[in-house]
Amino acid sequence: MYSKAQAQDSQHQLIERYAPLVKRIAYHLLARLPAYVQVDDLIQAGMIGLLEASKKYDSSKGASFETFAGIRIRGSMLDEVRKGDWAPRSVHRNSRMVSDAIRLIEARTGRDARFC
Repeated sequence: MYSKAQAQDSQHQLIERYAPLVKRIAYHLLARLPAYVQVDDLIQAGMIGLLEASKKYDSSKGASFETFAGIRIRGSMLDEVRKGDWAPRSVHRNSRMVSDAIRLIEARTGRDARFC
């Protein structure tokens, strides 16, 4: 059985080892998020997710820590973005559908659909 000090050392090692994962996920998500979202905010939320993952990880469940932490980190980042957003997801989904339709029309006609 681990002592409390050994568990904390293990947790610190996990955090140090997987901190670059937070940055990688933040930059990957940043490309798919609105321009007002800042990478530093994503990294901060992701580090909180990594801390929570290091506390709640159970190796007996079969998943690797990297997989488990990646899911928690990404979720923390998305939760933070959603917390600061006034619009429900349906508004964003409808906006994407309109944008996709405009791109399709522009590709089909070869000109700017907003000025037709």
